[in-house]
Amino acid sequence: MTIETTAFQRLEAEDRLVKPAHKGPTHIAGRFGFRGEIARAQEPELNLTAVFAAAEDGDKTLSFLAGQLASFKELPALVEVLGDAMKPDGKYFIYVADVKRGDRYQVGFGDKSVNVLPYDDVSVYNELVDFLYLDKTKMKKFDTAAKIDAIADGAAKYGEIFPKVTYEEGLAQI
Repeated sequence: MTIETTAFQRLEAEDRLVKPAHKGPTHIAGRFGFRGEIARAQEPELNLTAVFAAAEDGDKTLSFLAGQLASFKELPALVEVLGDAMKPDGKYFIYVADVKRGDRYQVGFGDKSVNVLPYDDVSVYNELVDFLYLDKTKMKKFDTAAKIDAIADGAAKYGEIFPKVTYEEGLAQI
């Protein structure tokens, strides 16, 4: 399996997959994973940072994505960059620095939605491990590909639905 048969192909062609710690197949057959940053513009401060993402071979959409944004106002630009790489039933978790502690909501963009959570100066990786109730001891023993697999599998099983808000309603809560 190569990147060309996954949802990452367009992002790679547009030079949006930057600072990769992992960009390749994971330990689960047919899954491609990415750990790094996704560039939303040429300036580094406009990247989705601390990214964990997964896509299945032959699927042109991401099944899972998590990362960090500095501001809620950056969310529409991220969704625009991802475009058709997102799907209505994908699991997308974006930690945002200016979202109030304790707030969690689902923001709709057409038929796709993003779960937005607050970011409290802890790594996105640690936030995901806690949020998805993953075994920290086991996770420490995994390589990056196995961590992507465990997080993507945990996200796929996650069933809680956050309160749904429009982008404008979310912006008003900041």
